[in-house]
Amino acid sequence: MTTLEDLYYGNISPHERYIKRGSRVDKLVKLICKNEESLTTTLTEQQKETFEKFKDCQSELAGLTERDAFRDGFILAVRIMVEAMEGLETVDDI
Repeated sequence: MTTLEDLYYGNISPHERYIKRGSRVDKLVKLICKNEESLTTTLTEQQKETFEKFKDCQSELAGLTERDAFRDGFILAVRIMVEAMEGLETVDDI
């Protein structure tokens, strides 16, 4: 199966990331979770509902931003490949 087919059939998930234990990302995720727990214990039910809506919006925004970054990176990679392929024509002239 080609990479394009793997991507189409969901065998490749570019948005999924492995978080290395002890990395800066791992530490930040743990800190976020700790702070969220601490915060939610002090909130009323109405405030918890508002906070959940806030987190949902943040998550949706992050997803859209990630999608756009993926698209932009792909476009940039294609442009680089096109320029490299065009450069192959001039290599023969050298």
